[in-house]
Amino acid sequence: MPQHDAKKKRFYWIEGVTRREVEKSLNDQRPSLFRQQKPRRTLVVVGAISIFGLALNAFVPGVKLASYLEVLMLILITGTYFKLRAAVRHVSDAPDELLDERQITMRNAAYVVAYRWLTFVSLALVLLLIAAEDTKLFGWSFNVDSEDLSRCALAFLFLAAGLPASVMAWQLPSEVFDDETGNRANGALD
Repeated sequence: MPQHDAKKKRFYWIEGVTRREVEKSLNDQRPSLFRQQKPRRTLVVVGAISIFGLALNAFVPGVKLASYLEVLMLILITGTYFKLRAAVRHVSDAPDELLDERQITMRNAAYVVAYRWLTFVSLALVLLLIAAEDTKLFGWSFNVDSEDLSRCALAFLFLAAGLPASVMAWQLPSEVFDDETGNRANGALD
């Protein structure tokens, strides 16, 4: 196998993408609903609600109901995560060598915003866990156990993984396509 082909199939473990996946996404000229700002923002909202729902699921009474809701939230979170990555053409997760300078700048700016938000969420989560430790709030008794903590931790990990793509999806303008050719006229990530 030539070295050129081996390099094309390279998998970036830290970023979780392949060279082929990123290049294919960046070169895709087909119009897509999720390359428009409003549908992307809808995906961000659905993902955020799902992550928040997974964290709140720790306080749902009844094991059966909680497990059904947890599976539903995990399906929604996973689906929106992968769709958001594709909607921003994998730029939020691509390594520097696969992007041009403008795309790197956009990705890095999204990371700055994402991790500022993650800091606020982390602080709120820590304060919530401290406050919820064997206390009563509005008549509800909160007793945080290891299963509840694992749901909150899982929601936090999904949030951390998906925030850069969510920030990019929220901030990017809609891609404009040429009506005659169907190709991108002025793609936001070109």
